[in-house]
Amino acid sequence: MMMTRAKIWLFAFAMALLAVTSATAQEQRKADHDQLRELMKRGAEALNTRKLDIMAPYLHPDFTVVTVDNRKLRGLPEFKQYWNGLFEGKDAVLRSIETKPVADDLTRFLDDNSAVSFGTSDDRYTFNDGDVRQMKSRWSAGVQKDGDTWKLVSVHFSANLLDNPVLDAAKQAVQKWALITGAIGIAIGLAIGFLLRRRGVRA
Repeated sequence: MMMTRAKIWLFAFAMALLAVTSATAQEQRKADHDQLRELMKRGAEALNTRKLDIMAPYLHPDFTVVTVDNRKLRGLPEFKQYWNGLFEGKDAVLRSIETKPVADDLTRFLDDNSAVSFGTSDDRYTFNDGDVRQMKSRWSAGVQKDGDTWKLVSVHFSANLLDNPVLDAAKQAVQKWALITGAIGIAIGLAIGFLLRRRGVRA
């Protein structure tokens, strides 16, 4: 009888311990999810404001990003050069980009310290000529926990090549400037020809 009671108490203690452990694990996962949501929010803010350095503490040393135009970039400096180049320089056609990433579901944990997440983003592209285009893109991200901080290991962006209003606008912008440049060239050529003919008449 004493042995039976001991087994019952042991079983009850084990179940209570399991319940406490499960509750603690769930609470830890909730904290992880909250931190990862904040990470996504910070990432969107960094892209939209072009203040990419705010992401430095949250990037893994081997951070890699594959952009929507199929470029593979490693590390923050390389990504900063690419991102700023979209808005600055002679070939830049964009004034701003506004991203609004949303996760498809809760982050999928592979183990205690690594996870993956997938989602979409409704992006707004404003071109230098004032044209505004909307495009939905897809993204996936791999993260790893370093101490108490989750860090981005990799991010991959993709877009629909068959229905891409931003690509269409970029092509139109290039064609527009090509036509303008051509028209300016023709005008200069006509002006030079006119001046040469006048000199020839005077001679």
